Amino acid sequence: MKNIHKKTSYSLIIVFLLGLVTFSCEDDDSIPRRGKPELTLMSNSVTVTEGETATFTLDVEYGVSEKIDIRIDILDVNGNPVVTANPTDGDATTGNGFYDRVQFEAIEVPYPTWFESGYFEYGYQGGSGYIASFPAFTETIELNIETLQDFIQDGTQTINLRLSATSLMQATIQEDVTLTINDFVGNDLVTRLNWAGDYLDSAADPCDINSGLDMDLELIFDGAYVQTSYNECPEELIILSSDTDGIYTIDASFWTSNGNTSVDGNNIPVSIDFLKAGVFVESVDLSSIFPLNDGGLSDGNGNAITSFFVEKTGNTYTITDSNNTQIAQGRFADYRLSIEEKRLLKN
Repeated sequence: MKNIHKKTSYSLIIVFLLGLVTFSCEDDDSIPRRGKPELTLMSNSVTVTEGETATFTLDVEYGVSEKIDIRIDILDVNGNPVVTANPTDGDATTGNGFYDRVQFEAIEVPYPTWFESGYFEYGYQGGSGYIASFPAFTETIELNIETLQDFIQDGTQTINLRLSATSLMQATIQEDVTLTINDFVGNDLVTRLNWAGDYLDSAADPCDINSGLDMDLELIFDGAYVQTSYNECPEELIILSSDTDGIYTIDASFWTSNGNTSVDGNNIPVSIDFLKAGVFVESVDLSSIFPLNDGGLSDGNGNAITSFFVEKTGNTYTITDSNNTQIAQGRFADYRLSIEEKRLLKN
Protein backbone atom coordinates (compact mmCIF):
# COMPACT_ATOMS: atom_id res chain seq x y z
CA MET A 1 0.00 0.00 0.00
CA LYS A 2 2.87 2.42 0.75
CA ASN A 3 4.40 1.94 -2.71
CA ILE A 4 1.05 2.54 -4.41
CA HIS A 5 0.55 5.73 -2.39
CA LYS A 6 3.99 7.05 -3.36
CA LYS A 7 3.40 6.37 -7.08
CA THR A 8 0.04 8.14 -6.93
CA SER A 9 1.59 11.17 -5.21
CA TYR A 10 4.36 11.45 -7.78
CA SER A 11 1.80 11.31 -10.61
CA LEU A 12 -0.29 14.09 -9.07
CA ILE A 13 2.79 16.30 -8.64
CA ILE A 14 3.78 15.83 -12.30
CA VAL A 15 0.24 16.67 -13.51
CA PHE A 16 0.20 19.77 -11.26
CA LEU A 17 3.56 21.01 -12.57
CA LEU A 18 2.50 20.47 -16.18
CA GLY A 19 -0.63 22.48 -15.49
CA LEU A 20 1.41 25.36 -14.13
CA VAL A 21 3.63 25.37 -17.23
CA THR A 22 0.61 25.31 -19.54
CA PHE A 23 -1.13 28.12 -17.64
CA SER A 24 2.04 30.22 -17.66
CA CYS A 25 2.48 29.80 -21.41
CA GLU A 26 -1.12 30.81 -22.13
CA ASP A 27 -0.76 34.07 -20.19
CA ASP A 28 2.68 35.02 -21.54
CA ASP A 29 2.03 37.58 -24.30
CA SER A 30 5.77 37.84 -24.98
CA ILE A 31 5.71 34.47 -26.73
CA PRO A 32 5.23 35.16 -30.46
CA ARG A 33 2.25 33.58 -32.23
CA ARG A 34 2.05 32.57 -35.83
CA GLY A 35 -0.17 34.55 -38.19
CA LYS A 36 -1.72 37.97 -37.66
CA PRO A 37 -4.47 38.82 -35.17
CA GLU A 38 -7.83 40.00 -36.47
CA LEU A 39 -9.11 43.44 -35.52
CA THR A 40 -12.86 43.40 -34.77
CA LEU A 41 -14.98 46.55 -34.71
CA MET A 42 -17.35 46.95 -31.79
CA SER A 43 -19.62 49.06 -34.04
CA ASN A 44 -19.42 50.10 -37.70
CA SER A 45 -21.33 53.35 -37.15
CA VAL A 46 -21.00 56.29 -34.77
CA THR A 47 -23.21 59.39 -34.44
CA VAL A 48 -21.94 62.63 -32.92
CA THR A 49 -22.73 66.35 -32.82
CA GLU A 50 -20.47 68.89 -34.56
CA GLY A 51 -17.40 69.59 -32.42
CA GLU A 52 -17.40 66.17 -30.75
CA THR A 53 -14.88 63.37 -31.34
CA ALA A 54 -16.18 60.15 -32.89
CA THR A 55 -14.49 57.02 -31.54
CA PHE A 56 -14.43 53.63 -33.28
CA THR A 57 -13.36 50.86 -30.89
CA LEU A 58 -11.57 47.74 -32.14
CA ASP A 59 -10.77 44.55 -30.28
CA VAL A 60 -7.37 42.98 -31.02
CA GLU A 61 -7.63 39.18 -31.19
CA TYR A 62 -4.34 38.86 -29.32
CA GLY A 63 -1.38 41.10 -28.57
CA VAL A 64 1.66 41.10 -30.84
CA SER A 65 5.21 42.18 -30.11
CA GLU A 66 5.27 44.91 -32.79
CA LYS A 67 3.27 48.09 -33.29
CA ILE A 68 0.01 47.92 -35.24
CA ASP A 69 -0.58 50.36 -38.10
CA ILE A 70 -4.06 50.94 -39.51
CA ARG A 71 -4.78 52.77 -42.73
CA ILE A 72 -7.79 55.13 -42.69
CA ASP A 73 -9.32 56.32 -45.96
CA ILE A 74 -12.06 58.90 -46.44
CA LEU A 75 -14.46 57.67 -49.13
CA ASP A 76 -16.35 59.65 -51.75
CA VAL A 77 -20.01 59.02 -52.68
CA ASN A 78 -18.89 56.17 -54.97
CA GLY A 79 -16.89 54.46 -52.26
CA ASN A 80 -13.48 55.51 -53.62
CA PRO A 81 -10.71 56.94 -51.40
CA VAL A 82 -10.29 60.71 -51.67
CA VAL A 83 -6.95 62.50 -51.80
CA THR A 84 -5.64 63.58 -48.39
CA ALA A 85 -2.24 64.96 -49.47
CA ASN A 86 -1.51 67.06 -52.55
CA PRO A 87 1.99 67.36 -54.07
CA THR A 88 3.62 70.78 -53.80
CA ASP A 89 6.87 69.72 -55.47
CA GLY A 90 8.20 66.70 -57.33
CA ASP A 91 6.49 63.84 -59.14
CA ALA A 92 2.96 63.17 -57.86
CA THR A 93 2.88 59.62 -59.22
CA THR A 94 5.98 58.44 -57.39
CA GLY A 95 5.67 60.18 -54.04
CA ASN A 96 8.89 62.10 -54.54
CA GLY A 97 8.86 65.67 -53.23
CA PHE A 98 6.64 67.36 -50.68
CA TYR A 99 2.93 67.11 -49.93
CA ASP A 100 0.44 69.40 -48.23
CA ARG A 101 -2.29 67.95 -46.04
CA VAL A 102 -5.81 68.45 -47.42
CA GLN A 103 -8.24 70.27 -45.10
CA PHE A 104 -11.84 69.04 -44.96
CA GLU A 105 -14.90 71.05 -43.92
CA ALA A 106 -16.59 68.53 -41.64
CA ILE A 107 -13.83 66.38 -40.10
CA GLU A 108 -10.19 66.32 -39.09
CA VAL A 109 -8.36 62.98 -38.93
CA PRO A 110 -5.79 63.35 -36.10
CA TYR A 111 -3.26 60.96 -37.62
CA PRO A 112 -0.43 61.47 -40.14
CA THR A 113 -1.17 61.19 -43.84
CA TRP A 114 0.55 58.36 -45.71
CA PHE A 115 3.28 60.88 -46.62
CA GLU A 116 3.72 62.32 -43.11
CA SER A 117 3.85 58.85 -41.57
CA GLY A 118 6.81 57.74 -43.67
CA TYR A 119 4.86 55.20 -45.73
CA PHE A 120 5.95 57.24 -48.72
CA GLU A 121 9.20 55.23 -48.73
CA TYR A 122 7.30 51.97 -49.26
CA GLY A 123 5.74 53.20 -52.49
CA TYR A 124 3.25 55.79 -53.66
CA GLN A 125 -0.06 55.45 -51.81
CA GLY A 126 -2.15 57.31 -54.37
CA GLY A 127 -2.23 60.48 -52.28
CA SER A 128 -4.94 59.12 -50.00
CA GLY A 129 -5.20 57.74 -46.50
CA TYR A 130 -3.89 58.29 -42.99
CA ILE A 131 -1.81 55.92 -40.86
CA ALA A 132 -2.74 55.37 -37.20
CA SER A 133 -0.11 53.56 -35.12
CA PHE A 134 -0.60 51.72 -31.83
CA PRO A 135 2.05 50.20 -29.52
CA ALA A 136 3.01 46.55 -29.21
CA PHE A 137 0.72 44.29 -27.13
CA THR A 138 -2.25 46.64 -27.57
CA GLU A 139 -5.46 44.71 -26.89
CA THR A 140 -8.05 47.46 -27.52
CA ILE A 141 -7.74 50.20 -30.12
CA GLU A 142 -9.66 53.47 -30.17
CA LEU A 143 -9.65 55.29 -33.52
CA ASN A 144 -10.66 58.94 -33.11
CA ILE A 145 -12.11 61.16 -35.83
CA GLU A 146 -12.60 64.81 -34.88
CA THR A 147 -15.60 66.71 -36.22
CA LEU A 148 -15.47 70.46 -36.86
CA GLN A 149 -18.06 72.78 -35.41
CA ASP A 150 -19.42 75.58 -37.55
CA PHE A 151 -22.37 77.89 -36.99
CA ILE A 152 -24.27 76.98 -40.15
CA GLN A 153 -27.22 74.61 -40.39
CA ASP A 154 -25.76 72.08 -42.81
CA GLY A 155 -28.20 69.33 -41.94
CA THR A 156 -27.07 65.87 -40.90
CA GLN A 157 -23.89 64.81 -42.72
CA THR A 158 -22.63 61.28 -43.34
CA ILE A 159 -18.93 60.49 -43.76
CA ASN A 160 -17.81 57.04 -44.90
CA LEU A 161 -14.36 55.73 -43.98
CA ARG A 162 -12.41 52.57 -44.77
CA LEU A 163 -10.11 50.83 -42.30
CA SER A 164 -7.57 48.49 -43.85
CA ALA A 165 -4.22 46.82 -43.33
CA THR A 166 -0.98 48.41 -44.53
CA SER A 167 1.82 46.50 -46.24
CA LEU A 168 3.66 46.35 -42.88
CA MET A 169 0.63 45.77 -40.68
CA GLN A 170 0.89 43.16 -37.95
CA ALA A 171 -2.89 42.57 -37.88
CA THR A 172 -5.74 42.17 -40.37
CA ILE A 173 -8.78 44.36 -41.04
CA GLN A 174 -10.90 45.45 -44.02
CA GLU A 175 -13.96 47.36 -42.85
CA ASP A 176 -16.04 50.35 -44.00
CA VAL A 177 -17.46 52.52 -41.22
CA THR A 178 -19.99 55.35 -41.14
CA LEU A 179 -19.76 58.61 -39.21
CA THR A 180 -22.99 60.60 -38.86
CA ILE A 181 -22.65 64.27 -37.83
CA ASN A 182 -25.60 66.27 -36.50
CA ASP A 183 -25.72 70.07 -36.45
CA PHE A 184 -24.67 71.81 -33.26
CA VAL A 185 -27.35 74.16 -31.98
CA GLY A 186 -26.24 76.62 -29.31
CA ASN A 187 -27.84 79.26 -27.11
CA ASP A 188 -24.83 81.60 -26.80
CA LEU A 189 -24.02 84.60 -29.01
CA VAL A 190 -20.47 84.68 -30.39
CA THR A 191 -18.99 87.89 -31.84
CA ARG A 192 -15.80 87.77 -33.93
CA LEU A 193 -13.73 90.58 -35.41
CA ASN A 194 -11.49 89.42 -38.26
CA TRP A 195 -8.93 91.34 -40.33
CA ALA A 196 -6.63 88.59 -41.67
CA GLY A 197 -5.37 88.73 -45.24
CA ASP A 198 -2.54 89.81 -47.53
CA TYR A 199 -2.88 93.54 -48.00
CA LEU A 200 0.04 95.28 -46.25
CA ASP A 201 2.92 96.96 -48.09
CA SER A 202 5.35 95.28 -45.69
CA ALA A 203 5.84 91.58 -45.09
CA ALA A 204 4.24 91.92 -41.66
CA ASP A 205 1.40 89.58 -40.70
CA PRO A 206 -1.72 91.73 -40.12
CA CYS A 207 -2.60 89.44 -37.20
CA ASP A 208 0.68 90.05 -35.37
CA ILE A 209 -0.27 92.73 -32.85
CA ASN A 210 3.40 93.59 -32.29
CA SER A 211 4.29 94.33 -35.92
CA GLY A 212 0.99 94.13 -37.81
CA LEU A 213 -2.35 95.66 -36.86
CA ASP A 214 -4.05 95.76 -33.48
CA MET A 215 -7.88 95.46 -33.46
CA ASP A 216 -10.03 95.14 -30.34
CA LEU A 217 -13.44 93.97 -29.11
CA GLU A 218 -15.02 95.11 -25.86
CA LEU A 219 -18.29 94.10 -24.19
CA ILE A 220 -20.08 96.58 -21.91
CA PHE A 221 -23.10 95.90 -19.70
CA ASP A 222 -24.78 98.23 -17.23
CA GLY A 223 -21.93 100.75 -17.59
CA ALA A 224 -19.14 98.25 -16.87
CA TYR A 225 -16.67 96.36 -19.07
CA VAL A 226 -17.54 92.69 -18.67
CA GLN A 227 -15.28 91.25 -21.41
CA THR A 228 -12.38 92.42 -23.57
CA SER A 229 -10.56 90.71 -26.42
CA TYR A 230 -7.26 92.44 -27.23
CA ASN A 231 -4.65 89.86 -28.22
CA GLU A 232 -6.22 87.37 -30.65
CA CYS A 233 -6.95 87.22 -34.38
CA PRO A 234 -9.85 87.05 -34.80
CA GLU A 235 -10.88 88.76 -31.59
CA GLU A 236 -13.86 87.04 -29.95
CA LEU A 237 -16.49 87.73 -27.30
CA ILE A 238 -19.26 85.41 -26.05
CA ILE A 239 -22.54 86.37 -24.41
CA LEU A 240 -23.74 83.23 -22.64
CA SER A 241 -27.39 82.23 -22.54
CA SER A 242 -27.03 82.19 -18.74
CA ASP A 243 -25.86 85.83 -18.65
CA THR A 244 -28.17 88.54 -17.38
CA ASP A 245 -30.87 89.75 -19.77
CA GLY A 246 -30.64 93.34 -20.93
CA ILE A 247 -28.82 95.62 -23.40
CA TYR A 248 -25.16 94.85 -24.12
CA THR A 249 -22.81 97.15 -26.06
CA ILE A 250 -20.09 95.70 -28.28
CA ASP A 251 -17.32 98.10 -29.32
CA ALA A 252 -15.13 97.12 -32.29
CA SER A 253 -12.09 99.34 -32.69
CA PHE A 254 -8.81 99.80 -34.52
CA TRP A 255 -6.10 100.42 -31.94
CA THR A 256 -2.93 100.96 -34.00
CA SER A 257 -1.46 100.37 -37.44
CA ASN A 258 2.06 99.96 -36.01
CA GLY A 259 3.18 102.15 -38.92
CA ASN A 260 1.85 99.79 -41.61
CA THR A 261 0.27 100.96 -44.84
CA SER A 262 -1.81 98.97 -47.31
CA VAL A 263 -0.95 97.89 -50.83
CA ASP A 264 -3.82 99.93 -52.32
CA GLY A 265 -3.72 102.69 -49.71
CA ASN A 266 -7.36 102.17 -48.78
CA ASN A 267 -9.12 100.31 -45.98
CA ILE A 268 -8.55 97.37 -43.69
CA PRO A 269 -10.65 94.40 -44.94
CA VAL A 270 -12.20 93.88 -41.51
CA SER A 271 -15.57 92.30 -40.75
CA ILE A 272 -17.55 91.56 -37.61
CA ASP A 273 -19.52 88.32 -37.38
CA PHE A 274 -22.43 87.55 -35.07
CA LEU A 275 -22.97 83.81 -34.70
CA LYS A 276 -25.53 81.69 -32.91
CA ALA A 277 -24.72 78.05 -33.63
CA GLY A 278 -27.28 76.36 -35.84
CA VAL A 279 -29.48 79.48 -35.86
CA PHE A 280 -27.82 82.38 -37.71
CA VAL A 281 -24.53 83.75 -39.03
CA GLU A 282 -24.57 87.48 -39.76
CA SER A 283 -21.50 89.29 -41.10
CA VAL A 284 -21.02 93.05 -41.36
CA ASP A 285 -18.31 94.63 -43.52
CA LEU A 286 -16.50 97.30 -41.48
CA SER A 287 -13.76 98.10 -44.00
CA SER A 288 -15.09 101.57 -44.81
CA ILE A 289 -14.81 102.55 -41.14
CA PHE A 290 -11.10 101.75 -40.84
CA PRO A 291 -8.92 103.43 -43.52
CA LEU A 292 -5.51 101.98 -42.72
CA ASN A 293 -3.57 105.15 -43.49
CA ASP A 294 -5.70 107.11 -40.98
CA GLY A 295 -4.34 104.95 -38.17
CA GLY A 296 -6.11 103.75 -35.04
CA LEU A 297 -7.25 105.19 -31.73
CA SER A 298 -3.73 105.08 -30.31
CA ASP A 299 -2.47 106.84 -33.45
CA GLY A 300 -4.81 109.78 -32.89
CA ASN A 301 -7.80 108.71 -35.03
CA GLY A 302 -10.78 109.09 -32.71
CA ASN A 303 -13.15 107.72 -35.36
CA ALA A 304 -11.56 104.26 -35.46
CA ILE A 305 -14.38 102.64 -33.49
CA THR A 306 -17.93 101.40 -34.07
CA SER A 307 -20.58 100.04 -31.73
CA PHE A 308 -23.30 97.42 -31.84
CA PHE A 309 -26.05 96.81 -29.33
CA VAL A 310 -27.39 93.42 -28.33
CA GLU A 311 -30.73 93.09 -26.61
CA LYS A 312 -30.72 89.74 -24.82
CA THR A 313 -33.96 88.11 -23.74
CA GLY A 314 -33.33 84.55 -22.65
CA ASN A 315 -31.84 82.78 -25.67
CA THR A 316 -32.99 85.47 -28.11
CA TYR A 317 -30.57 88.18 -29.30
CA THR A 318 -31.51 91.27 -31.30
CA ILE A 319 -28.48 93.08 -32.74
CA THR A 320 -28.54 96.69 -33.95
CA ASP A 321 -26.00 99.42 -34.72
CA SER A 322 -25.84 102.93 -33.23
CA ASN A 323 -28.40 104.10 -35.81
CA ASN A 324 -30.84 101.44 -34.59
CA THR A 325 -30.42 99.56 -37.87
CA GLN A 326 -30.48 95.84 -37.31
CA ILE A 327 -27.14 94.14 -38.15
CA ALA A 328 -25.55 97.17 -39.79
CA GLN A 329 -22.39 99.19 -39.30
CA GLY A 330 -22.30 102.51 -37.48
CA ARG A 331 -19.76 104.81 -35.93
CA PHE A 332 -19.52 105.53 -32.25
CA ALA A 333 -16.81 108.10 -31.65
CA ASP A 334 -17.34 108.70 -27.94
CA TYR A 335 -15.59 105.58 -26.66
CA ARG A 336 -15.71 104.86 -22.93
CA LEU A 337 -12.11 104.51 -21.80
CA SER A 338 -9.62 107.28 -22.40
CA ILE A 339 -6.70 106.43 -24.69
CA GLU A 340 -4.30 106.40 -21.74
CA GLU A 341 -6.63 104.20 -19.66
CA LYS A 342 -6.98 101.73 -22.48
CA ARG A 343 -3.23 101.79 -23.19
CA LEU A 344 -2.54 100.87 -19.57
CA LEU A 345 -5.19 98.12 -19.68
CA LYS A 346 -3.77 96.59 -22.86
CA ASN A 347 -0.26 96.58 -21.47
